[in-house]
Amino acid sequence: MTQESKTKKKVHKIIEELASRDEGKVIGALKKVPHDGNKEVIVPLLRLLATEPSSEVQLLLEKSLHNLKDPSCVAPLIESLKDEELSQIRAEILTCIWQSGLDASEELEFLVQLSIDGDFMIAVEVMTIIDNMEGFPDDPLTNSIKLMDKALDSNHENAKLLGNIRQILLGKLLDLSLIHI
Repeated sequence: MTQESKTKKKVHKIIEELASRDEGKVIGALKKVPHDGNKEVIVPLLRLLATEPSSEVQLLLEKSLHNLKDPSCVAPLIESLKDEELSQIRAEILTCIWQSGLDASEELEFLVQLSIDGDFMIAVEVMTIIDNMEGFPDDPLTNSIKLMDKALDSNHENAKLLGNIRQILLGKLLDLSLIHI
């Protein structure tokens, strides 16, 4: 058996145990995630989080989800933000991105739109992600500022918070401009 097939087998077993009704199996699977997990376990972890698990399971979930270091984890997190079945935990998914220090700069416009369309906590989490990221391309920054301008023109319910996000975006654009001088 090749190393790749051993890894796939371990990941498949973790995913299977995460879906178990036996909390002992779930806890066992969660303890294996840091060593044997990969980006394929992210969606099952988030689905488990959405079930409002026990405090012990919740703690282990957060430990795993807040320590994702593999850049390939960004894609399943972003896809999960688009999944209506996980809409009630969008703020928690966004927390996973910034807590893990993942670079979601290529998804800037999507995140900004999410902050506009989402509730207050989603906007707070997006603001934290943007504030902690560096290296944005010029066009997405400009487009994101335009999205914010449009939202602020419509007397958005979270106008003050969106205004703060807009200021952060402007600061990032200014930093980018100064680099190119």
